[in-house]
Amino acid sequence: MKKFFILICGILFVTNAFGGDTTPREPQKVDESLRNKWGLYPWIFNTDLSGKFMYAGRIGKSNQFGTCGTNDEGAGVAIIATNIFKNGNGAEFCGRQIQAHREGYSWIDFYDTKDYNQKCFTFCKSGHYGVECNQTTFSQCDDKDYTSEFPNIMGAADDWLDTTDKYCHDTSKIKTEITPVFHYVIDKNNDSQVYVLGVTSIKPHGIIVGPVQIAAKRKHSGSWISSVMGNGNTFALCAAGYIPNSNNSDCVPGPSCASEAEKLNNLCSGFSKDNYKSDEHSLVYNNNGKCYNVRCQNHKGFSSEYNRTCIECPGAPLAYVNNDGVCDMCDRGKYPNGTSCSNTIASYDKVQMYSNRNNDCWLKTKADEYSDCVKK
Repeated sequence: MKKFFILICGILFVTNAFGGDTTPREPQKVDESLRNKWGLYPWIFNTDLSGKFMYAGRIGKSNQFGTCGTNDEGAGVAIIATNIFKNGNGAEFCGRQIQAHREGYSWIDFYDTKDYNQKCFTFCKSGHYGVECNQTTFSQCDDKDYTSEFPNIMGAADDWLDTTDKYCHDTSKIKTEITPVFHYVIDKNNDSQVYVLGVTSIKPHGIIVGPVQIAAKRKHSGSWISSVMGNGNTFALCAAGYIPNSNNSDCVPGPSCASEAEKLNNLCSGFSKDNYKSDEHSLVYNNNGKCYNVRCQNHKGFSSEYNRTCIECPGAPLAYVNNDGVCDMCDRGKYPNGTSCSNTIASYDKVQMYSNRNNDCWLKTKADEYSDCVKK
């Protein structure tokens, strides 16, 4: 009887060690509104992200071996959203070991990566900041280089994989049920998919993210990550003080964090940094063009569209500087109001002239800075 008991225990041990889990774990589906905010549609995933989202050497049938001790369940490493904020403004991103299982079903698990799970960072859409991206201002520029903060998953993918059977069955490492996904498919036959918000590129001052379809296949002899695909929708999520460039492919310094040299390297068309004079000109951010316009200081304007000489605009009190930085003049009966003309004269009370919502306008030493402060 004792030998029979030992035999049964041995069989159970072998089944657990080499058979693996047989009950699929289900990830956490996010709300439909978040699908829309993160570009899940159109549901056409035909952009190959091998070598971008996940190391290409871990994708495909030939890579079904090498994890979970039994060498029959493939896996790869990627950076995905582990907490997608309900406001749709951003998410927390961490490295995860993504495991293709085969026992009973085809399904996909998410694990902490070996020596990597501590590398988690929050990134927000442009104009949002804070721990949950629920703030509209920031206190200081985030100048960290995230190509160093996030280790090189593509160049040293296997450094972050734990291939032991013990790791695959350590429930404290499994994060599947708390991982937010757009959609998932668990299949009792051969195929499974999960749709995540994934990082496809790491930039010095931000990340490029988008919806990613991770697909897995299984056969009796093994399982593997079969493909990682995108639908073409991407978002540049930048560190505080940085903003997406004109085509959302990188993060560049925003107006409050850019040095003069960085601004001059991002001038709007029609301006040349060779003609820029710091004591005569200022650099004004153009939100539409995501570049910097050159403007004259001290309420002066360009003499014409073709002559960039700064002059006192003639025709006071009807003179003003228009949106192009050029001197212009209002018709009779109208009055300058900022960069255009109005039927009424703009007026400001004593509080605005002095402080204007605690901005301490009276401390401004330059005329244009004082004027801007009062008009805010």
